[in-house]
Amino acid sequence: MIKYIKSFSQGQITIPKEFREELGLENEFWLKLQLVNQVIVAKPMENEKKINQKEYAESLLEVDGSWFDREDYKKMRKETRKRKKQYDW
Repeated sequence: MIKYIKSFSQGQITIPKEFREELGLENEFWLKLQLVNQVIVAKPMENEKKINQKEYAESLLEVDGSWFDREDYKKMRKETRKRKKQYDW
């Protein structure tokens, strides 16, 4: 499948609907862009391992903070707990 597209004023582009459907992408998605031999390679992040936000937040609470400034460490743990509660993780 080949499509020709034109970028918008600040270099933004639109991924054609047929391409998104073929890749199973929703309306909002992330792309991993790389330059390979002067060619732009775009890889949908849906094909990458998704990060479970709840598990990530819990893993942050288990970090050994001995190398952090104690007050900064307390603030980070407090903020992580607050976000965990806010997003009902």
